[in-house]
Amino acid sequence: MTARRLRTSRSRDGDLLTDGGSEVTGTLVGLATRDGVLLAADTRTSQDTVVRSERVRKLAQVHPTAAMGSTDHLGTAQSFVRTVRLEADRYEAERGEPMTLPELSAVAAEKLRSASEAGTFVLGGVDDDGSHVFCLRPDGGVLEDEAVAIGSGREIATGVLEAGATDSLTMAEARRVAGRALASGAERDTLTGIGVCVAEITAAGVETGDYESVDELL
Repeated sequence: MTARRLRTSRSRDGDLLTDGGSEVTGTLVGLATRDGVLLAADTRTSQDTVVRSERVRKLAQVHPTAAMGSTDHLGTAQSFVRTVRLEADRYEAERGEPMTLPELSAVAAEKLRSASEAGTFVLGGVDDDGSHVFCLRPDGGVLEDEAVAIGSGREIATGVLEAGATDSLTMAEARRVAGRALASGAERDTLTGIGVCVAEITAAGVETGDYESVDELL
C-alpha cells in the first residue's frame, strides 16, 4: 500500500499534539543544510511500554525562521515551547526584528534550566549567519552541531547521521538522511514509530508536514 501524506502547514500556530500518554520517547533528528535546517521526528507516543498514539507531532514553530521539539513528556514540552515562542514574539515586538538563533538558544536554555520536568530539546533555525542546530539539555547546556539526535533511538540515529550529514547537503538530501536515521531507529527501537513529522526551515520561514511512513522521505 502506498503511504499517505497526512497534512502540510505553513502556519506558526501549530502546537505539539498531546494525543495520549505523557511519557513519549522515540527519535528526533536535526540537520543543518546549505539551504536551511531540517528537523524530523517520529510520531509515536508511549507510556511505559504501551503505545498511546501514532500521530503525535513532536515539533513546533517558535520563531519566524526556527522550530524546536522534544521526545520527552509532551504535556510539559508543549508548555515549554509556548514559553519560548512568547519570548521570541516579545523580543520581536519590542525591537522590531527577530532574535538571532544564538540569542534564541540562550533564552531557551535559561528557561529550560528552570523547567524542572522538561527534557532535552532540539532547536533549529536560520538567521543572517546561516543555519543553526542546537541540542538543549535540562541543565541549561547548549550544544551546536551540524546534526543532532535525541530520544530513545538516538544512538542508532546518530550512527546514520555521522555517516551522511554535512552542512553541504541540500534540503532534499537532508530529508533522505533524516529518513534513514528514523527508519533505523524504528527498526531497532520499539518506542520509535514509522510515522514522521518534518519541519523544513529556510530564510523564507518554516514548513511542516506529517507522513504516515518514513519511507516517504527516502
